[in-house]
This record gives sequence, structure tokens and C-alpha cells, in this order.
Amino acid sequence: MESVDPLDITVLKEPYYDMLSEHFARLVYELERHREQPKDIFSWQVTLRKALMKSLGDFMYERGDLNARTIDKIERKDYVIEKVVFESIPKLYVTGNLYIPKSADFPVPGILRVHGHWYYAKKSAHVQASCIGLVRRGYVVLAIDTFGYGERRVQGSHIDGVWLYSVGLTLQGLILWDNIRALDYLMSRDEVDPKRIGVTGASGGGNQTMYLAAIDDRVKVAVPVVSAEVFEDQVVSGRCICECIPGMLRFANVPDILSLIAPRPLLIINGIKDRGFTILRARKAFLKIREIYKALGCEDRVALVEVYHGHGYYKEMRKAMYTWFDKWLKGIEHDEQEEIIEVESELSDTLDCFREFPKDTLTIADIYYRKAVELRKKRRIRDLNKWSDIKNELKKRIVKDVFGGFPEKYPLNARTLRTIDFLSYRIELITFRSEMDIIIPAILIKRGFSNIKRPVIIYLTPLGKHAVMARRDVQELVDKGYAILSIDYRGIGETEYDELIATKNSLVVGRHILGMRVYDVIRTLDYISTRDDLNQEDISCWGEGEASLIALIAAAIDDRIKNVRLYKMPVTLESRDGFNLPPSVFAPNLLKYADIPEIAAMIAPRELTLIKPVDPKLRPLRIKDAIKYFEITTKVYQLMDAEDKFIIHESNYV
Repeated sequence: MESVDPLDITVLKEPYYDMLSEHFARLVYELERHREQPKDIFSWQVTLRKALMKSLGDFMYERGDLNARTIDKIERKDYVIEKVVFESIPKLYVTGNLYIPKSADFPVPGILRVHGHWYYAKKSAHVQASCIGLVRRGYVVLAIDTFGYGERRVQGSHIDGVWLYSVGLTLQGLILWDNIRALDYLMSRDEVDPKRIGVTGASGGGNQTMYLAAIDDRVKVAVPVVSAEVFEDQVVSGRCICECIPGMLRFANVPDILSLIAPRPLLIINGIKDRGFTILRARKAFLKIREIYKALGCEDRVALVEVYHGHGYYKEMRKAMYTWFDKWLKGIEHDEQEEIIEVESELSDTLDCFREFPKDTLTIADIYYRKAVELRKKRRIRDLNKWSDIKNELKKRIVKDVFGGFPEKYPLNARTLRTIDFLSYRIELITFRSEMDIIIPAILIKRGFSNIKRPVIIYLTPLGKHAVMARRDVQELVDKGYAILSIDYRGIGETEYDELIATKNSLVVGRHILGMRVYDVIRTLDYISTRDDLNQEDISCWGEGEASLIALIAAAIDDRIKNVRLYKMPVTLESRDGFNLPPSVFAPNLLKYADIPEIAAMIAPRELTLIKPVDPKLRPLRIKDAIKYFEITTKVYQLMDAEDKFIIHESNYV
């Protein structure tokens, strides 16, 4: 086949890069419109809290010994800083600084100071300043590092948290557990009155404040800073993965979560010039929260303070926080001034707990792997004679519990926009609708101009449909009589969209991007059924790279696909040392039901060929090593007398 300029096979008049952002905005609108408003506030809070706990994942570990210890002390004029370390779970070290006033009538109120995405964590100037301001007012303050920041950078970055969804965990859930255990430690101190506990933090720390206070009623007063908002058109595009709770928008928006704090005192502080957590969204959130407090007869316990600043925890914000804590934890009502505060350099190691962080510490990768192994043992299939029932149940669970369900089918509205004839080949430029607001650009390549029925291959690549035009194997297949139908599944090619943002938004709306793309393939099958020149009884699906997983799962769910070929597909989502896979691969709870080999077994007895399979780090595997992963797949194919239809080899994609 002669080379064709990809510009010549552009389907849409211009790229539709806004398609997915508009799609997510529509889903948010529908979820908001259909969510019931609370009538009985307390019953609503109980139900909502249960739903939130479930979405946060299996983070509630056994409350073992904290193994807390004070590493060192720093003497200041009117307070002491203890360098403290505890283990939220065994070998998961949490580093902190405990600020204790030298002169106070103990026990005094305790404050947990959590931080946002500040590189220096507890050493950040904003964190130090608020801790010093509070300890000088007679509070005991615990500032801790969170995953991936400060001394805990060795435990994994927040982007690693995207893996956790597949094993039923969330990064926010792990952080929440750290903070719950931090409360345990803070309240165990003789200097602290356990009945007078507050929590505050900014940005991501404001979100931590929200979730901790919503779940743990030991928090008597909460002050989230530059974090309150409502998810609207932008959904969560600019947020970290730690702020994405799977399916949350199905039962709550951010103001609803903050309303779980009622009737306990809640102060929301936002910057008028904040470009991330905008003041408009903060005001909308506050108005909704205030209605809940009104209904409970405690409107005086919620307030919004606006400061003419951007994103941070500035002096004016701190002063509002001091006043609020004093009012509700000490019964003192007057404006507080802040003396000049001198902080340690963020580059200094003065506040560090360790000279060298313990090498035996758990990491996000360790936690993921432990959970993956636990789930593998739980889902072990003991009676393959029941495989048919197991397979049908897996289909249901993957579609419903992992992908969040598929939408009602929308009319395809298929159109052939242009036809290109050259030599003996015909290329059709096509669009059809996968959903109301999801357009699938596609190209159909065949040899000859007659309408005889041809076997068809759905060709999926993360490079986009235009990439098939340069493929030698495509030319050879077309010359053999196949029709090649290549699509831009949502978010690639002519509808390109950031993979991480697509993942985050899809998580929060409760329909994962991996499942959305599988659905695009299912709708491609629906389109094929409308064509008289394509053989519906001879449909193959070929995929490469991460698109191979889309092809695999689509074939596992839809039996209309008779043959599957997958190039450089990862053999498992179980890994000791992390992944080099895109974030869109890690669908919630997937490993609770099936790993890649079990999904592959669902295709039996149809033909399945794996070519040059790779490990989770995308390293090539020898055939004998790859086969070890697919023991269950091989057994199912043997059970169905179709062992010869499951093939793994190292040859090229021809």
C-alpha cells in the first residue's frame, strides 16, 4: 500500500480535543440533577458516611501499636519541638514535629496540622508558621509529613497512588489512616485534652482536613484552607490523584462531604485570588453547607472567610484560624494578633526526624503488591467445571463494579464523510456515536469496490487510527481480503485528551476511562452490524500496547469478537516494584475480580494470540516466562478442548 499522508485521512474537520471535558461536564450535571436532597439530616449523614467509607477503599487496618518514639527535641524560648515518629501500620513510618508550649495549664487543646502538596511538607514555611502561631497560643500541635513529601518521599510519589485503585485502595484512604493514627498519637499525650481536638491544612491538606473530620468525630473543630469547592464543568482536572475518590459524585459533591462535619464547628478559608480552588466555587460550596447547618439549628458554627490572596496559608488566613479555634476549643472570643514568626529554612535538616530514612519502610508499591497478592489468593478458582458460571459472573462484576456500568445505547448516527479510492483500495472516513456526546472517528480500509462480505479486523492502537496506514501487516491483511476498521477510541487521535486527567475525572464520576474505551469497542461492533459488506460472523480485534487491554476486555465481555491478537500486552497487574503503564489502566477493584490471565481465560474457546508480551515495567518476556503467568488461561482452554487456540509467541505482528 502506498504511503498516505495522515492529514488526508483526517475524519473530522478539525480536532475535537474538548470532547472528553464536555463529556465529563455532562456526566457531572446529570449526577447533580438526579441526586436527592437530604430530608432527615442525621440519617442522610449516616448513609453518606458509609458510602464515603466504601469509596475510600479498604484502608481501615488493625489498630496495632504505634511504636511511637521521640527522636530528639529542639528547645525554643517559649516552646519545645519534639521530633516524633510512629508507624500507622507496621513499618509504615510517619514523621512529625510536635510543638509543645513550655508554659501552659495542661492538658490543652491539640491540633493536627496536615499539609498539601508542599515539597518540604512539615518544614514548609506555611506549616511552620501556623504551628508556631498556635503553640504560642497554648495549643499542642502535631505536624506530620504525608506520602511522597518531606522525609517520606522515599515511600512513593502521589502519582503512584493511581495504582491503588485496582486493588480496592485509594491514596486518600491511606493518608486518612495516617491521620487517624496521628490523632491516636496526639490524644495519647498527657499534655493534650482528647476532648478538644482540631485539624487544619491548606490545599491538599484542606482536603485531608475535610475527609478526616467527616469520618472521625474526635475532630471537634475543622479549618480547611484553600480547598473547599464544588465539582462542576472542570470536574477535577487540576487535582492530584489523592483528591479523586472513586464514584464520589454518584453520592456526593464536595459540599456534601464537608456537611458531614455538622454540627461541629467548621471554618472555610479561601483566597479571592486563588486560581485553583476558585473563590466562586468556594462560595457555592459554603452556601450549600450553610443550609445543612441551618437545618440543624447551628448556623453560627459554620463560616467562610475570604482573604485577598492566592493559593497558600497566609498570615490573614492564620489569624482567622486562631480566632476560630480559640472560640470553639477555648471559649475565647476576640481577634488574635500574630507576633513576628521566624521559621527554619526549608532546606535545613533541623526539623528532620531521621538522618537516613529507615530502609525497611513500606512504600506505595509495597502496599499495592501486598494487597494484590491477598486478592489473588481470595479469588483462586477451585472448581473449573463451574467456569461458565464464573465467567458470566465476572462479566457482570467487571462491567458494574469495576467500570461503573455501561450507559443505555444511543443511536449510532453513523456517517461516511468521505471515500478515498486509489489503486485497488478504498478508504472510508467514518464517524459514529458511542454516546450522546462521544464521537468516534474511524477509517475502514478494504481492497476492491464491491460489497461482498469481508472478515473485519478492529485495529486498536494508542497512536491513533492514522497509524495503521503505514503498517505493512495492514496492507498484507487487506490484500488477503480483510477489511480493517481502525478507531480513535475516546481520548486519542482526533479526540486526544490528557490520560491522567481523563483517569481522574472518570474515577470521580464513577465510570472509569478503561471501561469507557471498552464500550467504544462494543459500539464499534454495533456499527459493524449495520454494514452489508462486513462479515459479522468473522470479527477480530487486534490491539497493541495499552490498547491491547482494551481489546482483551472487550472480547472477554462481547462474544461477537471471534479472534483476538494482542501485541506487547502486559501479562499482569501484580507487581512488586511498580509500573510503567499509563494511569488509565488501573480501574477500581479490578484485581478483586480478575487479573489479566483470568480475563484472557474468558475469551476461550475463541482464538487468542499474544505477541511479544511484556511485564508491568514493559520489559519483554521470554515465552517460557510469559506462559507461567497464564496458567489459568491454559487450563480453561484445555477444559474446552481448545488448547491450540491460545498462542504466545515472539514473532512480529504479522
